[in-house]
Amino acid sequence: MQIGQYLCAFVIFASALLTSYRNEHTVSLTGNKVKHGAVIRHQSYTEIPDVQYGDADNDFQLLDAYLPDEHNSNTKVIVYIHGGSWVQGDKAEFPKPLIEELVGNRKYALASLNYRLVKDGKNIFPAQIEDIQKALAFISANAGENKYDGNGFALIGASAGAHLAMLYAYGYDRLKQVKTIVDIFGPTDLSDEAVRKPGMESNDIIINFLGTPDTAAKIVKQASPYFHLTQKTGVPTILFHGTADELVPVGQSEKLYKKLQQLGIPSQIKLYPGEKHELRTPIAADVFSGMIGWLEKYYPAGIQEGE
Repeated sequence: MQIGQYLCAFVIFASALLTSYRNEHTVSLTGNKVKHGAVIRHQSYTEIPDVQYGDADNDFQLLDAYLPDEHNSNTKVIVYIHGGSWVQGDKAEFPKPLIEELVGNRKYALASLNYRLVKDGKNIFPAQIEDIQKALAFISANAGENKYDGNGFALIGASAGAHLAMLYAYGYDRLKQVKTIVDIFGPTDLSDEAVRKPGMESNDIIINFLGTPDTAAKIVKQASPYFHLTQKTGVPTILFHGTADELVPVGQSEKLYKKLQQLGIPSQIKLYPGEKHELRTPIAADVFSGMIGWLEKYYPAGIQEGE
């Protein structure tokens, strides 16, 4: 069975195939007894929900961690950043079948992040980038005790989450820890007329995110992955986009891909004719398959100790 078919089957039967039990005892991730929810043991990996990576006493600065059995200092870490127009969404949206494949079968460690969302004029950009930076620093700091490789990350994001993944990697990753990006229909240029015409939903969303309607304001380029991308900052990037996307025009991905190619940065774009700003089941299966193939090439899972 092909990977895409395999994952699609998991979408249907995930609840039946995943076996777990709950450990209600307090288990610390580190000697500092990091706050987190009840540990859940699955057939081939362990889930640690609601890990607090920041100081905020809310649901924003939390992550869900997934560690494969027999993880060690070579175990590579994947970080997922959810979408939702920077105003909604949750770390729980990462598909369970994909967790099973990436963590349970392929032996990556995975963290799915929450971050501050814009509300009533609060938490506008760059709050989200600050949270990603804090989360990655937290993951790195806890690598030794928890036995995984905290020196590098693959970032996966969808929509607004893909935007944040690219923006962080190209513009704010001072330690050069991001090794590759999986972009699922993320906006890349927040100054582009195609998303900034008055009355457009995308324009209203961006204004809310940045806190200004001025398309020429300095913050617009500061928040646009396209303008941060250089030969020095670029990392291998794969882009997935529907050609009929009504919220983030496909030209946003095509423009970034063209620049990646011009700079000689390993990159691939996969377009889905007639698809909108969503992942229907057959498309999701193909995206997942392409994602896994990309990770195998540019961010292979760590070699297990003793092999």
